Parts: sequence; C-alpha cells; structure tokens
Amino acid sequence: MTPDCCNSPSADERQRIDAVLETYTSSVSDGDAQRFESQLLDLKIPFAGVWNDLAAPANLGTVQDYAGFRKSIFESGKRFKQRFSNIRIEQVGSVAQVSLDYETALKDAAYDGKGWKVMHLLKVDGRWKIASEFFTRHPR
Repeated sequence: MTPDCCNSPSADERQRIDAVLETYTSSVSDGDAQRFESQLLDLKIPFAGVWNDLAAPANLGTVQDYAGFRKSIFESGKRFKQRFSNIRIEQVGSVAQVSLDYETALKDAAYDGKGWKVMHLLKVDGRWKIASEFFTRHPR
C-alpha cells in the first residue's frame, strides 16, 4: 500500500489547485457563469447533488446535471456566496482529487447550507480542470 505522503501535491501544484478552488468560489459569489465554466473540463461532466441512495437504474446520464446547477445558481436571479474549509488534496501526475466541506447562502444572508463535496481534476495543457463533482448536504 502506498503511504499518504506520496499522493501529496507539490507546493506549486497545491497553489494551482487552490487557484481553481478560489475561482470556483469567487465566480459563484460574482454570479459569473462563464468564469466558473472555464474551470470545468466540459459542460457535461458528472456534476450532481446526491441526497439519497441512487436507484439501481442510475447511470452516468442521471448525474450529469451541471445544467441544473447552472440554472439554480447563475440563472435564478439570486446571488449566492460559498466558502470552503477542511480542504484535502491528493494528486499524482495529471490526476487530482479534492474533498472539502462547503457552506453556501444567499449573498447577504448568514451561511446556512452546509455539506461535503468531492471533485476530480485533470491537468490538461498545464491547467487543472474539474472533471467531476459530487456533493451532499449535512442535515440541518
């Protein structure tokens, strides 16, 4: 079994991945869908909130829901904010995994939505891109 140390990103790669996360949160807060989408590998990546166990007929199409996220966050007419904590990054070569806790709220409200997400990133042409995201919320 490989020790955890060997999957740790270098300081430079950590900084590059942290920049993706910063762009993620700032583009949500700014309501900037185009900047947010510049961080995605493409618009049909697996990207979904998973609230319950998935049913047996679940397949990739059932979790490719960035369009739903875009509609609720960037096209709703509401402004949101989001922040991350407890960020854990593992990386080997051009593959990285990020898991973190998030908090989200309307722009001028107290943070009330809390949860956990996992993202997979791929390094393409020297840039990290989000290739998948799954998230869930903690019970209130």
